[in-house]
This record gives sequence, C-alpha cells and structure tokens, in this order.
Amino acid sequence: MEAPCFVFGVWIVSKLRLVYFKMRALAEAAQLVLWHTKTPYTYEMAWDYFGQPWPEAKGTVPFRQLPMLVVDDQTNIAQSGAVVRFLAELTGLQPDSATQRAEVDAIFEASQEWFNPLNPTVNFAVGDDFATKRDAQLPGLHLRLGDFEKLLAQHDGPFFFGSQPYACDFGVFHHVDLAHFFDPDLLSAYPHLQTFMAAVRGLEGVKDYLAQRPELIGVGTKPELVIDGRPQPTGTMKA
Repeated sequence: MEAPCFVFGVWIVSKLRLVYFKMRALAEAAQLVLWHTKTPYTYEMAWDYFGQPWPEAKGTVPFRQLPMLVVDDQTNIAQSGAVVRFLAELTGLQPDSATQRAEVDAIFEASQEWFNPLNPTVNFAVGDDFATKRDAQLPGLHLRLGDFEKLLAQHDGPFFFGSQPYACDFGVFHHVDLAHFFDPDLLSAYPHLQTFMAAVRGLEGVKDYLAQRPELIGVGTKPELVIDGRPQPTGTMKA
C-alpha cells in the first residue's frame, strides 16, 4: 500500500505497515489519522509480520514494544506518539504554526497519560479486578475530562482548535471512547466533549473506520475482539 508524501518540493511515495496486537489501544489514534486522511496502509498482527510468536520477536523490536510503523520496509518508527506525529506531518494534519503544533502535542500527550491503566483495564481486566480498577480510575478521568472541557470551550469548535481536527483530537477521542466502557454516561456533565465526540465520529473516513474495526466485546468479563466474524481473546498471542 502506498501513501503520498511531499518533501522539499517533490512528491515521494511511502509504504506504510502498522504492526500491533489484538487490542483496542495504542494503534487507534494512528488508524484514525490514516483513515481520515485516506492514507493507505496495512495493519498487521505481530506474529504475522515477524513470522514468529511475539515473545520470540520482542528482542528485535525498538524498545521491545509495539505499535511500530514500518516505512518503506526499512525504517521502524516506535512509540505511539512518535508514530502519530510522523503521520500528522506526512498527511498535512498539523498546524502551520510551531507554537500551535506544540499546543496540539500537549493535548495529545495529556490524552496519552490515560493509557495506563485505562487501556489494559478495558482490554484485559475481568471480574472484581476490573471493577476495582474502574472505580479507582473514574475520579482521575473526570479531572482530565474537566480539563478537556475547558480547552474545547476556548474555541468555536467542535475540535480543540476550531473547525480543523489535528492529531490531538484523535488521541483524546480514542481514550474518551474507551472510557465509555467504564460508564456509558461518562460525558453527561461535559457538553463540549459530547459535541466533540460526535464531530470526530462524523469525520470523513473516521465513520468508515469505526464501522469496520473489530468490535470489542465482553469488557470486564471476557474481553474479545470480533475479527472476521469470530470472537478472539484480546492479547499479544495468535489465537
């Protein structure tokens, strides 16, 4: 799959491969950016990409963790934030101003702080462990939701910097979307965030991605992703 890139006045072409696992977590913001900008890529499970189980391949990967974006089959970009920033630059999904780019990055990083323990809890925790972790996280989640609500109110919206979505919008969307597994009424006191979430869902490309991505079921009891019509346990191993 090929994606256009404009560098020093010349269009070049990049082949993009996003490598991750069976979970709805650190690859989501990247995929939202890719689908919204209609940038072709392949999503590959770790065991398929490496041709061996993840524990055996782990030592060959930068920082021994995924996701990883492989560019032109020769450059491996690790760390989810670095992947999203690279894709934002590749696709033109970033402000022209250096100061505003820093503001975008600050909001994105604030959303990334939710990764642990929110993502692991939703994707893996069950029973009393899930309930305990959910209840412990909700107060902190609401503090950050209040921060996001105030930031959204500073512009006409519906996104953090007005009518144009940037990388930060996709990072926040993923984590707020995931937190709804804790409480379906999570945003009842946050009207700006409600508008924001609806706006991201309605973006060209995003609504198509959300409609076709594997459904996450059994959260809190038996977490599974429905892939090609078959529920499969979330995790880092091939079923």
